[in-house]
Amino acid sequence: MSISLCMIVKNEEKNLSQLLPTIKEYVDEIIIVDTGSADNTKEIAKKHTNKIFDFEWTQDFSEARNFSISKATKEWILILDADERITEEDLKKLKQLTQNKEGLAYKFEQRNYSNQKKPIKWKESKTDNYKESKQFKGWQYRGIIRLFKNDKRIKFENPIHETVLPIIEKTGMKIENSNIPIHHYYTIKGKEQTYYKLLKEKIRKQPTAHSYAELAIHCYETGKRDEAETYKKEAIRLNKAMNFLDKY
Repeated sequence: MSISLCMIVKNEEKNLSQLLPTIKEYVDEIIIVDTGSADNTKEIAKKHTNKIFDFEWTQDFSEARNFSISKATKEWILILDADERITEEDLKKLKQLTQNKEGLAYKFEQRNYSNQKKPIKWKESKTDNYKESKQFKGWQYRGIIRLFKNDKRIKFENPIHETVLPIIEKTGMKIENSNIPIHHYYTIKGKEQTYYKLLKEKIRKQPTAHSYAELAIHCYETGKRDEAETYKKEAIRLNKAMNFLDKY
């Protein structure tokens, strides 16, 4: 089965030059959506694909993601960011996953590597078999759907921490674990203000306990402790079950 790799990028010349050569032989199409790069991102992308599109940034990751998958022509869609990696051994498994003819979506474990231990969803690197983890003390993890059938009903939701999960569940599509980690060498420096603004906007549109909890965690991890306490209290007020915030 054929795979479209769909990416949204901005000023990712270094990461893109490292990622694309390692993955291009494992996918059948590469879709690059650029949201306003001022470096050589698009020139690097042109070495590996002619499917490069400009998209005016709207402060909404879902809109950019949905534009990218609208350009896909293959049977399956793989989502990656420029600062993410899948090992060569695991890339070989992707085609096997797509051999299933049923409507499926696959969940991956996204590993957000760090040398600072986090209070929730944290794993230590010392007993891990992947060499990619050895330069960090560990990682925060989350399950994230990154491979799914190219079905026009599937769309991303949420301006930040975008996801296809709600719509996939509505379609009745089965979700399985890929047992493949995505190695994410993410640093919040330089992006924290953007994420902060998007999380604030998410609260305006969706004033739920989960939205307040997301912003509380972001503020704790970026040093805005007093503000974080305010959002934490509101999250717990809206949902007493938000007891994981007690770890902050």
